[in-house]
Amino acid sequence: MDTLKGIEKLAQQARQEETPLFGVSNQVMNQIGSEESQAFSFTVLELFATVSAVAASVVGYFSISAWRLIASPLMQYFTPLQEIRLW
Repeated sequence: MDTLKGIEKLAQQARQEETPLFGVSNQVMNQIGSEESQAFSFTVLELFATVSAVAASVVGYFSISAWRLIASPLMQYFTPLQEIRLW
């Protein structure tokens, strides 16, 4: 019961306290104004995307060229048999 009485006493003291008067509107407006002036620049992101696209194009070009030059091991196995007449 001592705890409950202590809580009631603190609640009564809190009710008697006066609310301090202060305004935050100027601070909020200053913060909104500063956020608008700090425009994000996509220059770095655009540069990274461009470099990535060029690198992907180069790798794709050489990959397709390498894929065409790769000979199938099965075809290499049957290559000598192409000159033999079967009938």
